[in-house]
Amino acid sequence: MEIYWLWLSMLPGVGALLQKKLLQRFGSPVDIYHAGEGELLSIEGMGKTLTQRVLAARSLDGAARVQEKMQKSGIRLLVLSDPLYPDMVKSLAEAPAVLYYRGTLHGQSCGVGIVGARRCTAYGKEVAREAAAFLAKQGIPVISGMARGIDSYANTACLQAGGYTLAFLGHGVDICFPADHRELMEAIVEHGAVLSAYPPGTEARPEFFPQRNYLISAWSYRLLVVEAAQKSGSLITANLAKQQGRPVFAVPDNIYKRQSAGTNGLIADGVAHIYLQPRQLLGEVEQVAAAANGEVSAALAEKDAGGIAAASLTAAQGKTLPQADHGSLPATEREILSLLIDAGAPRSPEELAAHFSGEKKLFWETLAVMVLEGKVDNLAGGRVRPCAAFVQ
Repeated sequence: MEIYWLWLSMLPGVGALLQKKLLQRFGSPVDIYHAGEGELLSIEGMGKTLTQRVLAARSLDGAARVQEKMQKSGIRLLVLSDPLYPDMVKSLAEAPAVLYYRGTLHGQSCGVGIVGARRCTAYGKEVAREAAAFLAKQGIPVISGMARGIDSYANTACLQAGGYTLAFLGHGVDICFPADHRELMEAIVEHGAVLSAYPPGTEARPEFFPQRNYLISAWSYRLLVVEAAQKSGSLITANLAKQQGRPVFAVPDNIYKRQSAGTNGLIADGVAHIYLQPRQLLGEVEQVAAAANGEVSAALAEKDAGGIAAASLTAAQGKTLPQADHGSLPATEREILSLLIDAGAPRSPEELAAHFSGEKKLFWETLAVMVLEGKVDNLAGGRVRPCAAFVQ
């Protein structure tokens, strides 16, 4: 059966969308292979020219050659009908019918994606490593691309913490790119998997990386963009994640840094939430699992801390912001502080944005700066509160 899946994936002019239509109609690649002209023409998108191409491509020789390369390099095939192919990925319209991989795929291989700039800063490296190690300790897979910079730091930190990580590639899984990541690649294969939509022997090319980015976001429950320039692959991944319905988080940073232009832009445009701490990357299911693993006391401690903060804020309700503390602040910052104090308890940035009177882009830009300047504190679960100096 594997050879027919390979044959289907190699049909000229038949992309992922049309492959799925064919599979829905015929049931299996074998049945597609044996389909007649009239049957193929009945499929939407299969015109006469494309049907003739498929009929002319009945040879299995090409698929057999790929299969031989796979066997020599220890490469496996993940197909849409495989239980290891995640439902949340295969439900996407452009999910590939086949993926090549080396390593081990778990039944629950989806996780949290971490991507970012190749030329990252020490700050970006620290954020990526902290987030990846945290996820590893929660038993959550780290999804990345094994590229230089943020991606490789995320993969490495996950492995060092004893976690499970997947790396999606824009070339064959038998090729290491960049070449100096050979040791990292083999470590990922040993403790996770490297995957690609491209057959063995395929060299890295720029036009292949958008497909790789699509798979990173597809495999991610949530995506963290640590650092990114204005035009970068990480922004492509972020926008794909948004289209796929995945929550996106971006790390705010200095507005004058090239590596921060893309991430700050994602926040300002409402594509991404402000990332302040690793716990934001946990969904409800993961939080329940974490509590079951003995983190209840830590959660209670955070709840108590939040309660103390709420009490202090409640006491401040109804008070006018002192001119000495707030008179020199921009109007936007004053409004955000007022919203926080009036709330009487820590709030998520999204809740604040819903009550902000101005443009949402301005809100996100201002809040990011206030966090960086220490005017607003971040708490567990992504909530924020005004720093103590502003609560009188």
